[in-house]
Order: sequence, then structure tokens, then C-alpha cells
Amino acid sequence: MAPYFLLKKQYLYTMDNPLLIGLTCGGAFLLAFLLFNHPVGSNTVANKWLAFFVATFACAMLEIFLFNLSLHIQYPVSFAFIEVVRLFSAPILYLSILFFTTPSKRFKPRDLWHFTPFAVLFLFQLINIGKEENFQFENELIQSLFLQALLLILPLQTLVYLFLSFRRLGQHQRNIEKVTSATEAVDLSWMKNFLLALVAVVLVWFNLAFFNITVLYRYTPLLYLVGLYCLAYFSLRQKEIFAFAPAQLAELEPIIGLNSSDKNQKQQRLSESMVSSLKVKLEQVMIYDKAFLENELSLPMLAQQVGVSAHELSYLINEAYGENFYAFVNRHRVAEAKRLLSSAQLEQLNMLGIAFKSGFNSKTTFNTAFKKQTGQSPTEFVKQSREQQQARNA
Repeated sequence: MAPYFLLKKQYLYTMDNPLLIGLTCGGAFLLAFLLFNHPVGSNTVANKWLAFFVATFACAMLEIFLFNLSLHIQYPVSFAFIEVVRLFSAPILYLSILFFTTPSKRFKPRDLWHFTPFAVLFLFQLINIGKEENFQFENELIQSLFLQALLLILPLQTLVYLFLSFRRLGQHQRNIEKVTSATEAVDLSWMKNFLLALVAVVLVWFNLAFFNITVLYRYTPLLYLVGLYCLAYFSLRQKEIFAFAPAQLAELEPIIGLNSSDKNQKQQRLSESMVSSLKVKLEQVMIYDKAFLENELSLPMLAQQVGVSAHELSYLINEAYGENFYAFVNRHRVAEAKRLLSSAQLEQLNMLGIAFKSGFNSKTTFNTAFKKQTGQSPTEFVKQSREQQQARNA
């Protein structure tokens, strides 16, 4: 007998669009190669792990493509092992996210436990192949439950790792706001959107197991293709997330590492007198030297100007202002923008010009930060200021 298949044949037969599946398969193998040899050379280790994930996805598409050619009948053993490779996908994607979001991350032997389901199913298939027959249970109910568990193990594993991935990306968003004032290019929002596409795939799997709504199968190949090309577009354009010198990264580790926490941030690093003294110096650098006008201002850059370590500056901002670095810098930028919007320079600059002149590096960030600080959009602020000025002149 042939080895067990983890997915229903019905599902594979519904994925019968050879054009979309073929494009997705070929594109996935090409993307895996490009990510492994990233043309920009950014986030090297993380992109290699992402390349492994894309390669497992390519194998899944190849399996579907070849299944529709009925090659599973001729090569059942090969198909059995290709299918088990799917259990690599979710753990490898999660590990790639860890490498993207943790500059000090190194692969350790204990990380191998992520691949336990793959190892168990691999051995199970190996035993079946050695016996040249499927493992049989005396009780048909137990055998039915066992086969159902095999069917559900992949989507359930994917759900667990999706949860872990979303949680880590949320923590990453909070971490980068502690160390940089320009988060748009490094916040990995594209990865969040890709994970949402994977959630849709998981829903298709659960539909297969519990509801069998066949209309959903029609759009699955297109979802795969669109998701792959979006992943290719953003991953190949991704900048270096933590573009700091090695010494700076070591200093930032307690702030952005896997073991970082708000509790660690609040541990006293400066005496009250030092906080008061350094606050005066920080205000001088921000208000008189206008350090916030540097679009790519980072925690280490500002720490150097103040004359303290990055970790001490982070503690100072948290202790003296109750803000993270991102909010602290943007508060000064919004104050500068309000001054410019109320001055004659408004006639010479458009809103984008005001944004850049205030230290922001995009109009979207400017509008978001301004509304968060003032409760108004920049345009509403200008309109209200003019109405107040007209009322005073009346």
C-alpha cells in the first residue's frame, strides 16, 4: 500500500489550475534562490531562513502540480516525503521572523525542537515504507481519529506559529520605536500582511476539514500567486532593519533583544540628580540644537550628542517624559511643524515640505504623528489657526 498522505486528494484535485500553480511554483523556486543570495545583501541570515520557507512552499506547489499529472501513482514514496516537508514551513517562517527582529539571534541546538512534528511524521512515513504497507489499527475508530489528526496537524501547527509570529512582530514594532525615529522602512508591516494571507490559507484548510465549501477552492491558487509576488516585492526591497555598528547593537541588546521587557527598561540606571542634570542637556540638544530635524535620528545618534550610553538615554526618556524614543522625537517634530504652519513659511512650502522641514521623512508619518499629538490633521490645524487669527483681527 502507498504511504499515508496528510492532505485529502480532494483538496489537491481542486487545485487544478495548471497555469497559476505552475507560475507560483516556478516563481517560488526563483524567489528562494534570490533570497538566499539577496541582491541588496540586507538582513542576510534572516533572508536565508525566509528562502528556506519559500523553498518549502515551492515544494508544496510542485506536489500539487505533479499530482494533477497523476505522478503520485507512479512515485508514491517521493510524494509522501515531499508532503512531510510541509511541516517545515511554519517553524522556518517563525525562525526567519526571529532573525529579522532580533539582531543578536543565533541558531542553537534547542531551536531544533521546532521541527519535532516533521521528525515524527518523517519517521512514521519511513516505517510505512519499510513495511511496504500502511500502519493498521485494530480499532477502526482509533484509526479514523488518527488519520483525522494527520489531516489537521499541518493547519494546527500553522495556527500556533502564526500566533507566535504575530506576537513577535508586535513586539518588534514596540522595540524599533525605542531606538529609531523612522520606523516605516523597518517595521516589517509587509510581513504582517503576508501572515494575514497565510491566515486565509489556514481557513481554506479548515473549510476542507469541517465545512467543504468548494467555492473557496477556486480562489486559492490566485491567493497563493498574489501572496508570493507580494512577498517577493517587499522582501527583496527590505532595508537593513538594525543598521547599527556591532558595538551599538551590543549596547541595544537589553532594549531590543528577545529577553527585553518594559520591566528591564524601568530598572534604575541613573540617580534622580543625574536624571535632572541630563534632562537639561537633552532639552538643549533637542530645542536649541534641533537634533530632531535629522530624518534618520536614532537612539545611539542622540545618545552620542547628549554624552550618555544608548541604554541610559532610553531610561532617561522613559523616566523623565514617560515616552519611548519614537514618541519623544515626534513630539518635538510636531511642535516644529505647528510653528511652521503658523508662520509665513506656510505660503512658501506645501504640506510635504513642512513635513520634511520638521524632520519627518514622509507625509503619511507626519499626518499620523500630528493628529496623534494634536487631535487634528495639519490642514485642520491651519484652518483653525486662520479662523482664530481672523477673530483676533476683527
